[in-house]
Amino acid sequence: MKFVNIRLLVGDIRTAIRFWRDVMGFRMTFGDEAMGYAYFETDSAGVELMTREGFAAALGETASPRKLEGHPAVLVFRVDDVDSAYANFVERGATAVAGPQNRPAWQVRSAHLSDPDGYLVEIYSQLAGAEAHQA
Repeated sequence: MKFVNIRLLVGDIRTAIRFWRDVMGFRMTFGDEAMGYAYFETDSAGVELMTREGFAAALGETASPRKLEGHPAVLVFRVDDVDSAYANFVERGATAVAGPQNRPAWQVRSAHLSDPDGYLVEIYSQLAGAEAHQA
């Protein structure tokens, strides 16, 4: 089995597309605002966006799925330089959650941001001399 993408249910497709395309820099390969859906390529798995209402309709539900509170999931991306990537994403409109810091127990330097729907995004790089534990 191969993991291919994650689907994020969003409240405002236009705002979500802008974030993942313009802030995070992913290439949108399918979809548009009118259809309430977008698919973005990354170097590994894809990121899919779909409106909550559209997904509810696809499941035959009448009400849109409720928005989850807190951080039910974290999207994690490896970058070469956490500090410059973090500064770049914040400058382009990402919401800062936790600035770059070394996390020796995790053997990484990481920072956290959130997208317009509150999904938590972690960027990290391996600490020098640390053994890689993620693909």
